[in-house]
Amino acid sequence: MTRRIFYLAVILTGLSFFVAPGALADEPAPGPQESAAADEVDEEVLRSESELLAKAAEIAEQVAEIRGLPLKKSIPKGVQDRDELRDMLVHHFEEEISAEEFEAEARVFRLMGLFDEDFDYRELMLDLYTEQIAGFYDQSQGELYIMRGLPEPLQKLTMAHEIFHAIQDQHFDIGAMLAPFESQENSDFFLARMALIEGDATVLMFDYELYERGDLPQNRARSFIDVPMMAAILLELDATDFSAVEQMRTPDAVDIGADGVPSLTDSVLGQAPPIVRDTMLFPYVDGMKFVIRARAGRTWSEFDRIYYEPPVSTSQILHPELYFDEIYPLEIRFDVSGALPGYEMIYEKTFGELHIRSWLTSLFSEVSRPPDVQDIAQGWMGDRLKAYESPNGELIAVHLSTWDSDDNARDFAETLKEGVRLRHETTSVHQRGRHGESWCMRSGSQRKGQRICVERWGELVLYVEGAPSMLDDQGQETNPALYLVRQALWDTHQRLPFEEVLAQRKAELEDRSEGQLEDQDHSDPIPAADEPPQPQ
Repeated sequence: MTRRIFYLAVILTGLSFFVAPGALADEPAPGPQESAAADEVDEEVLRSESELLAKAAEIAEQVAEIRGLPLKKSIPKGVQDRDELRDMLVHHFEEEISAEEFEAEARVFRLMGLFDEDFDYRELMLDLYTEQIAGFYDQSQGELYIMRGLPEPLQKLTMAHEIFHAIQDQHFDIGAMLAPFESQENSDFFLARMALIEGDATVLMFDYELYERGDLPQNRARSFIDVPMMAAILLELDATDFSAVEQMRTPDAVDIGADGVPSLTDSVLGQAPPIVRDTMLFPYVDGMKFVIRARAGRTWSEFDRIYYEPPVSTSQILHPELYFDEIYPLEIRFDVSGALPGYEMIYEKTFGELHIRSWLTSLFSEVSRPPDVQDIAQGWMGDRLKAYESPNGELIAVHLSTWDSDDNARDFAETLKEGVRLRHETTSVHQRGRHGESWCMRSGSQRKGQRICVERWGELVLYVEGAPSMLDDQGQETNPALYLVRQALWDTHQRLPFEEVLAQRKAELEDRSEGQLEDQDHSDPIPAADEPPQPQ
């Protein structure tokens, strides 16, 4: 989303099996009669609005006590059925992200090999957000929406997770945490902040369930994180291994039937392209792992200090030592618009380490032995992607990334080159020079083709795809677009310390906010209709 932030209980249903006792404690499997009894209990639903609201109020007090963050005020709540929630969510979704924004991102991702040509991005996202909806917290309104008709165990877990978002908001002002950058402007920053928010709420959800079951030693542990075996199991889980996830489900885990939420394997999410799946799972799974590592050996009050200086990149979530060592990424800037007269920039974002992984995963999805994309992406230090559209609708994507060493830049460049070559089924021309090396490829006909280029300049890696190409009768290039883009990028690129850029953004927001307050202070109050003006 761009402005309104929703905390959706869509992933929780796929992760709810983690709190099953078979995964976290040495308990015998239930017998047939016990399983049948458990199934009957699971099928009980809290149907009436008064029951749901009373249960939500009770859970709010429990969550506040478990997490050590008291409620500062009551949480407004609404109860709706699945269709009502779906309609509300679709309305908000369409309000916040236009069809044009969806189409622009989809076109760029198709060009770069992240999406198949016939993939309907917007339809998938609508399906994804509505298929697994179980409730959500609307941060902009400060209101919790509860769905009636869920099995009671799932209902309680959903409430605990979403109620905690309201408590987070009361204590840490989530809107201000996310405000410096729009999600589409810098999705890497947005995902890092969301990973702290969702990871903390996911840990809370597990703690709530384990307290409910009596599986946490209440006098010795405030969280499952304080029990090394429990923490170790959750740290080892890989959310991308969907088949293993399904096999780990135990008989008394929450069973979702035809009227409930589908399993993760069979869901829209399980079938989504890597960049969509990674984006949706990262805040919950990798966010949870960050919280486990950051909270280990600390109290919750000590951990809460992170909210005042939260992580700024997915790298800091994936590698918490970068956060604690205060190693920040670099802000990449460049301007190649002068090299593309008549073109309009239609898309711009920062990928980050997570989406670099997703990109490489997509490029090698048909390879039996793909490269270790996690290892290759680990040296990421910053990047920027821009896409430009010509008057006749053709796209050029320009991506510049910087890495923590020449060697890691070389590894990424060579891997990216190979992935692009496989996708276009063409050969590349490799050249070495004083400043680095380049791999240039071409696809299409002689008169109407495109150039693809991957270049490395020390710690920098340039990728251009979609540059128009026309060959003369001798096979020589006649369109200088690629050359001009490369030169403009070399002349204009900047690498800025991200912490300085962030501080500037915060200062601008504060100035804007103070200006609005001053405007309000200097405006003449308007008397109420039933109150005459006071004499001067």
